[in-house]
Amino acid sequence: MNLAADEPYDRALARALGYLCTGADAVCADMARHGGVPRLNYMTGFYTWDSDYVWDSWADFQWAGFLAGRLWLLHALTKEQRYGDTALQICERIGPVLARHPTVFSSTGIDMYYALTLGHLVTKWDELKRWALAGGDNFANIFDRKAGAFLQIASADRIVIDTGLNLPSMLWASQEEPQRAALAYRHLDTVLAVGLVRADGSSCHAAALDPRTRAVTRLFNLQGWNDASVWARGQAWAMLGYAHGYEASGKPHYLDAAMRAADWYVDHAPEGWVPRYDYDDPERASLPYDSCAACIATAVLLRLARFLPERAERYRNVARETLKALIANFLTVGGVVLHGSWGRMRHAEPGKPRLGRFPQEDVMPYGNYWIAECLFREMSPDWSILALRPRG
Repeated sequence: MNLAADEPYDRALARALGYLCTGADAVCADMARHGGVPRLNYMTGFYTWDSDYVWDSWADFQWAGFLAGRLWLLHALTKEQRYGDTALQICERIGPVLARHPTVFSSTGIDMYYALTLGHLVTKWDELKRWALAGGDNFANIFDRKAGAFLQIASADRIVIDTGLNLPSMLWASQEEPQRAALAYRHLDTVLAVGLVRADGSSCHAAALDPRTRAVTRLFNLQGWNDASVWARGQAWAMLGYAHGYEASGKPHYLDAAMRAADWYVDHAPEGWVPRYDYDDPERASLPYDSCAACIATAVLLRLARFLPERAERYRNVARETLKALIANFLTVGGVVLHGSWGRMRHAEPGKPRLGRFPQEDVMPYGNYWIAECLFREMSPDWSILALRPRG
């Protein structure tokens, strides 16, 4: 792999931003022609356009919130109004729906934060805030009070490490109304209590619940090599969820969890910096990368470097080397992050489609947003639009 190691870092960032703007310009032009709700194409990383927003089907989820979030960040970095205008059009399609319907699966929290809440912080438009708050109220529909956690899907008897990425809208809202984050904090505490962040800082993906008692019956990996291995994206989700929790609350046990997960990630940084889909699969060298895990983890390391001065140099070094590798070898000239993977997806439920095409590599919905967040955090000194609670 050619890591373009001799390219100055600032020049690599500027080049990457240009690539993202090229892709964003195409999206803006396409939306002006077609309108509708964007749907990510997992093969190309570009979008088709649907007439309606899908809020109640995991198999048909469009991942529109990540596109809106990426456009909001590009608008903030470049001051180009077309990016903000297109992001707002997406928000206007999804916001009223999220405000009206009870949540049935946790990924709608992505759209509540990365589209609506982030949009409000950029534009100060109160309607976006209203939709985000109502969506947060509806999110309680998937909170299992016996289990003390949000379910991944209303009908699924499991808690997953991923769900931390879906909670920041509620965490942010707690600045004005503390009770808005009560269920989110309870969920984060439950995830720690059941052991999805292991003692050594590595992560396990999921906890199965007894259908009647809601007690945890086992810990397992939905998308990793086996139940004892470390699924790469799950590790990044652990880092992200507890960074969110700490930034919003200041609670030290969340910072400890994020730090332990980050230390594990940094200690296991692979050659070339971007991990394969699972750290323990004995055939991993010939199996897909997870560029999304690297994008997410890099953005979190940059945040944690501000929270943990004693680890700042080490975290920033790994983050910047990883970001250079992503820009050199995984990012297209149209701003698409290649070489992602759903993972093995060994678990299948009756009547529900299997999204993964393992070992095929896909364009994943996560990388294209978090590469933009990485660039934003490195190129903008002011992170206030991403702050879950302003700090001195």
